[in-house]
Amino acid sequence: MDTKHYSAGYLQDTGDFLKQLKIHSYSPFNTIKEGLVADLGCGTGMDAVNLANMLGSNVQVIGIDHDATLIDHAKSGSKDLSNVNFVQGEVYQLGFENESVSGIRMERLVQHLTAPQNMFQEVYRILRKEQPLVIVETIWNSLTFYTQHVEIEAKICHYLTEEKVNNGWAGNKLTADLLANGFQQVQLQTFNMVTSSREEANRYLFLDKILLEMFEKGKLSQTEYDNFRLTLNQLDESGCFLVSMNLVIAQAKK
Repeated sequence: MDTKHYSAGYLQDTGDFLKQLKIHSYSPFNTIKEGLVADLGCGTGMDAVNLANMLGSNVQVIGIDHDATLIDHAKSGSKDLSNVNFVQGEVYQLGFENESVSGIRMERLVQHLTAPQNMFQEVYRILRKEQPLVIVETIWNSLTFYTQHVEIEAKICHYLTEEKVNNGWAGNKLTADLLANGFQQVQLQTFNMVTSSREEANRYLFLDKILLEMFEKGKLSQTEYDNFRLTLNQLDESGCFLVSMNLVIAQAKK
């Protein structure tokens, strides 16, 4: 995103919120008994640690993230595990030999990339044949507020997909991108993320920050901004607030 709203605390919080989705995203790696698994864009390291615990000591898990602060956080929370390591780096140039990695996972990473094709080519280079690649992504244009302000809702989705998020259509294009870069056996699963209060929507989706940002940039008029916020408040107070958005898990093999 053009303005980084998330932190280590946010990543940990959403990790708990999306627990079932994460469990599903780990399952393709169950057959790996040895070798190296990479978690790209690992953030606080939660998923890399979970994979290390699940796969056992014969599998080495490496988490990679460009953010030094998040890498430090990940290292501090994994000192007792011998089969997990965290490295600061960029996904466009991964320090692995050709076909040396037994599995690759990434979650909500592709949407932030300005050159996703370079990443897909690098992942294809390092992944061993017939080994799993798992990608979890957000479907930003599925964001729904269930209000009468359908035009404003459409503006919010447009802002997120076309302007706010670097690669806002990443989740929608996963199948095409994977096939175009040589991956096979592509399978998709969708999961619905639901927030049932204004507080949850702000915690997980930064709703109020996004609305204010759109207003300050002239994407919403004063009337649109005020009316939409008033409606959300009324729905929250009446106990019928609901915001939902889809996420997708794409699984493929080289």
